[in-house]
Amino acid sequence: MKETTLFYATNNKNKLHNMRYRLKDYPIKILSPNEVGIHLEIDENGNTAIENALLKATAYYEVLNMPTIAGDSGLYIEGISAEKQPGLYVRRVAGKVLTDDEMIDYYANLAKSTTNDCFIHYFTGIALITSKGTFTKEIKDSPLKLSSIPNSNRKHRGNPLDVISLIEDGRYFNDLTDEERVSLDQKGEQEFVDFIVSNVMKLVSN
Repeated sequence: MKETTLFYATNNKNKLHNMRYRLKDYPIKILSPNEVGIHLEIDENGNTAIENALLKATAYYEVLNMPTIAGDSGLYIEGISAEKQPGLYVRRVAGKVLTDDEMIDYYANLAKSTTNDCFIHYFTGIALITSKGTFTKEIKDSPLKLSSIPNSNRKHRGNPLDVISLIEDGRYFNDLTDEERVSLDQKGEQEFVDFIVSNVMKLVSN
């Protein structure tokens, strides 16, 4: 497979790192907005994660005319009422955009308010646009247990909720290595990689 350049429509360094790690075994070069010197303000007003991903991918593809991928995520929490479900607005509560520490405290208190174990389910919408067409996919991650007690280590790779998310053996998600994080949800990770690689390969198949 010849090397292909793929533009990733995100300014999140953590997401960029994760994408490059996932595709490290494939000849796919990932470019970011900083590296091409283009930053677009996009109104993510879609009703679903896929719709928001499409808005971002389309905007950058129309400017750059190169294969472009974008994503958007949402969150469902077991045991809380519908009006408190974050959905696509994980960082925004009652119209306010929370800081990292405010996010950690808010969701830790939500976990504390539930009577049973509180599990969270992430879902990610992906949109990939190339000269061969537009491709979308939704991927659901394996559930994690939400803890009311934050990890003493508050460092994370871009998602503050990793500081209060526990895997099955009781470890906090933000303490995992890249290898452990990927192996934790091999099915979802493989779906993600297969979606990208299979559609990017269409560009060099002729």
